[in-house]
Amino acid sequence: METTKLLHFGSMTLLIATFSLSSCKKEVANESVTDQKANISGTTLHGFAENDMVMYWNEKASIVLNSPGSPPSKSRYFAIIEIAVHDALNSIKPKFETYALKNSREKKANPDAAVASAAYWTIKGMNVQGSQPVDDWYTESLATIPDGENKELGIALGKKSADAIIANRATDNFSIANQQLPFADGVAPGEYRSTLPFSNDGMLKIKALREWGTVMAPFVTESNSQFRPAAPYAVNSPEYLADYNEVKAKGARVGHNRTADEDEDGRFWVEISAFGWNRFARNIIASKKMDAWRTARLFALMHTAMVDGVSGCFEAKYHYFYWRPETAIRLGENDGNANTLGDATWLPSYVESPNTSNPAMNVNTPPIPDYPSAHATFGGAASEILRLFFGTDKISIDQTSPTTPGITRHYSTLSQAAKENSLSRIYVGFHFRNAVVKGQTMGQDIANYVFTHSFKEKGEDD
Repeated sequence: METTKLLHFGSMTLLIATFSLSSCKKEVANESVTDQKANISGTTLHGFAENDMVMYWNEKASIVLNSPGSPPSKSRYFAIIEIAVHDALNSIKPKFETYALKNSREKKANPDAAVASAAYWTIKGMNVQGSQPVDDWYTESLATIPDGENKELGIALGKKSADAIIANRATDNFSIANQQLPFADGVAPGEYRSTLPFSNDGMLKIKALREWGTVMAPFVTESNSQFRPAAPYAVNSPEYLADYNEVKAKGARVGHNRTADEDEDGRFWVEISAFGWNRFARNIIASKKMDAWRTARLFALMHTAMVDGVSGCFEAKYHYFYWRPETAIRLGENDGNANTLGDATWLPSYVESPNTSNPAMNVNTPPIPDYPSAHATFGGAASEILRLFFGTDKISIDQTSPTTPGITRHYSTLSQAAKENSLSRIYVGFHFRNAVVKGQTMGQDIANYVFTHSFKEKGEDD
């Protein structure tokens, strides 16, 4: 086990700066001929290989996946890409357990060629490149590597690793899980009803990805129900009343009592979790001296934990089928709780999917049940992997977000970032507090399981 101390269904636009290819080139001016040969052969004199190519293709994965699609699907794609990179490197030098590429060893393969090939062929194999110039990126990446047998071995190994993980996930039921299907609304207080605009007369009652948690095969966890939390609060309970009053005030579009910091927090964390937390991890990595192997392992662990986290979360969402604050507050006068004061015009502060040409068709709230929060689950999973990997909760990170241009928020602990990510869903009016608390805990539990059952250091539990 590693002990070394050494983040929405609407807005699909993510502004990601292009990572310079020059960072993939190795500084060799001060190396001896022996050192240069060692690098070319796919090893280094001291067993260290720079992580530039891993970081480069991780950034390219973010750009490629910045396209229309559901957050769970993006998490699945991201995990597959990062696993391919991890497995390729560990088939050169087996520092950590591989996931899909088993019993393969090519110790003379160039690591950078293997990384570039693994990422490229995984993106191409899943057909998620869209209009992005992935062929150019690949050609430019390979041009930074000296020609020869080691390079060719790395290219072949990367393709083999990509093929292995794509084959591994070919029967995971993704095509069924990723459908948007109609589903009947609940009728009793607390049961999920479609939110606007799907709640309007004549509209299909869409429940996003209602089959995901039922049919999607997990990557590492035993089942999607393995970490299902206890039932949400009953509508007539004092705990429910407290959560109801909080989100009604903190998450309201009109007449709210959010502080300036809470309002900023809500908007800051609203971007798709796979991208936000990937950037968060990159910022930490940039402050440390990490080789290609450890960097690839961290990305594989984090994205795998996030996709298993969201799969478990969706299983729980449709198991409990709990209503959203938007519905609960608009129906608050008829919920069987004499202490709740309803507001038939209440809307959340943030618009999940704006429709500028026809505002009546705005998707105000993500069209899925409330409990638990997927956003908080993502954050719990990602932050817990980072904590376990680095062996500490303490960090010093300045983080930015495309949803709040020009704003930087500083974090001194991982738990602080995870908590702000969770609470942000109250401030945008999407979730009750219980949903985000239990979602974050669920993500942490799943991350612990993924960390102790996959991508382990060779020799652990052997």
